[in-house]
Amino acid sequence: MSRTGWPLGPRAARVFYAVADAWRGEGGGDAVAALAGELDGPRARRRLERRLLLLEWSPRLLLHSRRGFAWLARGERRAWLERLARGPRGVARAIDELRRLATRDRDAAAAPAGDYSLLGGA
Repeated sequence: MSRTGWPLGPRAARVFYAVADAWRGEGGGDAVAALAGELDGPRARRRLERRLLLLEWSPRLLLHSRRGFAWLARGERRAWLERLARGPRGVARAIDELRRLATRDRDAAAAPAGDYSLLGGA
């Protein structure tokens, strides 16, 4: 965690919010605050922040846009993420990890509850 107790710094948080918004749409709670239990120490946090920084700069570096990733419209961000997910293996793996982190609480909320009673529904 950062010195303020927040899982990501401000720049990385802005990009992560944009990633979560691209895949989840509006709603679904605070995506960055939910990361606190997902990151296994400072090394995982730094790795995630580096990936988010590269993602922020990727549209500019690849001459796709004059703006960073977080400033693109939702549809453009989603299309960009899907394009990167079809890229080289390392990039695709990083995008898959971001997708997992950004959508995990939405997937858990959407899963059916199921019957966990010992008496078989009694």
